[in-house]
Amino acid sequence: MAGAVALVGLGGMALLVLRRRGREIAQPAFAPPVIPLAAPPEPAPEPALAPPPLTLELESVRMSASLMNATLAYRLVLTARSDLDQIVVRADMTAAHASRPAEEQLGASDAPVLHRVPALAAGEAVVLTGELRLPLSAITPIRHGSAALFVPLVRIAVEGLPNEPFCLRRAFVVGLEESANALRLQPFRLDHGPRVYAQVGQRELTVPQFA
Repeated sequence: MAGAVALVGLGGMALLVLRRRGREIAQPAFAPPVIPLAAPPEPAPEPALAPPPLTLELESVRMSASLMNATLAYRLVLTARSDLDQIVVRADMTAAHASRPAEEQLGASDAPVLHRVPALAAGEAVVLTGELRLPLSAITPIRHGSAALFVPLVRIAVEGLPNEPFCLRRAFVVGLEESANALRLQPFRLDHGPRVYAQVGQRELTVPQFA
């Protein structure tokens, strides 16, 4: 590098002398040296996480609103990847709102126990059905003009004992299905009074590690 700097300096002095002589000699072309940069080291691959010992599928069957509660009828399918024992399913429903932190909305550690499955063999599936209720007094509606909107969140935690204890957590947003847009769900309107919604669906959410 020092040699390259000296070469640049000598080139500049020679150019100045040539200009003073009326440019009797043509200016030589000079290309600065290219210093090859070492390629950054590739990041070490992250260790692959083992798949959970079971899969979980939620189907929202029906949402109803009364003067007291919002009630979701559901169907839950658990499929074991390995032999499992003492399976416990906790679940509840809450209302999504921007004023609440994500860990509070998506965590299910305090959810009540709704189902117990003594055992599942590898490849075996079980279908569980039930209802989740949320008092209307516990819902902070999302205001949109004169509308009071309700966006339900279903939180599920499944615990069990294969070779070692495990806990599988999932969260779903529930809403009205739109026939024109299969990817979009509409919120429920609480200001329309008691009614039953049959065309409901759900979309799974990413549950952060801290939830």
